[in-house]
Amino acid sequence: MRTAFTDLLGVELPIIGAPMFLASGPALVAAISNAGGLGAVPAHNGRDSAQFAALLDDIERRTARPYGVNLVLRGNPRLDADLEVCLQHRVALIITSLGDPAAIVARARPCGIKVFADVTTLRHARRAAASGVDGLIAVAAGAGGHAGPISPLVLLPQLVDAIDRPVIAAGGIADGRGLAAALALGAAGAVVGTRLLASEESLAEPAYKQMVIDCDAGDVVNSDEVSGLPANYLRPSLDAFRRGEVGAEKRFAHIWTAGQTVALIDGVAPAAAIVHSMVDQAEQIVGALQRGERWRPKR
Repeated sequence: MRTAFTDLLGVELPIIGAPMFLASGPALVAAISNAGGLGAVPAHNGRDSAQFAALLDDIERRTARPYGVNLVLRGNPRLDADLEVCLQHRVALIITSLGDPAAIVARARPCGIKVFADVTTLRHARRAAASGVDGLIAVAAGAGGHAGPISPLVLLPQLVDAIDRPVIAAGGIADGRGLAAALALGAAGAVVGTRLLASEESLAEPAYKQMVIDCDAGDVVNSDEVSGLPANYLRPSLDAFRRGEVGAEKRFAHIWTAGQTVALIDGVAPAAAIVHSMVDQAEQIVGALQRGERWRPKR
């Protein structure tokens, strides 16, 4: 399944495993990359920059395939040190969040590292493009964590029409139907997060995975109570925080993020199986549409 994203990053499949705090570890990142996609990890999954470097060492023992790292730009005292780790490891992709990526692009490009920026609006996308990023991740309504306010049915074509860079869809994609829809809207690939929370390799604790399986779309609550910025959380964990069962100092570990695709998840599976199933399903859907048929999942 070839797209501008697969060509740019040298991977086979247009899928990025979302860099999920406390859930994306070396086993999950490597499994996604070895399956033909691109696994990614947030730098803050290492307690400090030294542990972050050790985490990347572990990933590279498990895979020789491209992988990515998410760096938060705003209010991040570790940024320079974490960026240096990325440069030393020659990671394939840096995904920036919350800030101007210009300085990251300036240091990453001479090392051959691609830089994508998370964006939630066309205004953000234009600023990121002016900073020289190689691509954009359109974080739409329904995504886990710090999601944007705009439907992917609007945000994706808006960015694709306005910005001459690969645009990756994020939010609402858990199976081949979502992937096929994103590609039809002009995206060059998809970020998959919530579905991979419920993977065998995910570091999410068993209760977190079970909550993802048990919850429905209506159980995903957008709130700024946890980090000061609006984000999507699973209602049972947020309610526990509101009742005082989770201390403020432990809120980031015990108030669990997820997207609305919890409604489409009914079990835990290996990450590679999830990735391959999505691509196979998307190809079947495209074929059915070309034949004038309605695709239906097997029961």
